[in-house]
Amino acid sequence: MLDSNHLYKEQQLLQRIAAGEEASFSVLVDIYWPRVYGHALAYAKSLSVAEELTQDVFMDIWNSREKLPAIENFANYLFIITRNRIFKAVRKKLDETEALEDVHSAEDIWLPDHQAEFKEIHALLLKGIGDLPPARRQVFTMSRIDGKSYEEICRELNISRNTVKEHIVKALNFLRNYLTQHGHQTITITLVMAAYTYR
Repeated sequence: MLDSNHLYKEQQLLQRIAAGEEASFSVLVDIYWPRVYGHALAYAKSLSVAEELTQDVFMDIWNSREKLPAIENFANYLFIITRNRIFKAVRKKLDETEALEDVHSAEDIWLPDHQAEFKEIHALLLKGIGDLPPARRQVFTMSRIDGKSYEEICRELNISRNTVKEHIVKALNFLRNYLTQHGHQTITITLVMAAYTYR
């Protein structure tokens, strides 16, 4: 668990990066690169793809550095950006493989399990999200698909943080059971655990 002194130093670092200090940004990269790279490699199963995704994540942070001083929990913020980059890469790969049916290289097919199975699970997830109660579906979509923070959702919907968290937890529980009932045990665990990482 991080102590208050660590959080204070991290906040100072984020403020210096927001001011355009590249040396401070290099420090941040050194600290968090292994964590981001580990997440990317777990999904990509490719060293080169994971490295590219990790570079993109930190470029996103630098390009949006003016937001950093307002971030209360950088680890959560970093997870959102990493997750969104991975999902974007997955969607791009799915689009590419629809036009390239004979791709068999392990370097090219880096999604979890087979492409067809991933597409099936992706479609199933969307169907499951569609079956959520309207308010829960809206909150879940804003958080897990649009990448909005709990604070942003609270402001836009005029609801409490606890209400947002309750919707997210119940939605994730529903989707976990929904996927499990359709026989996707391994992928279910991967997706749900990744989602539960963010709080």
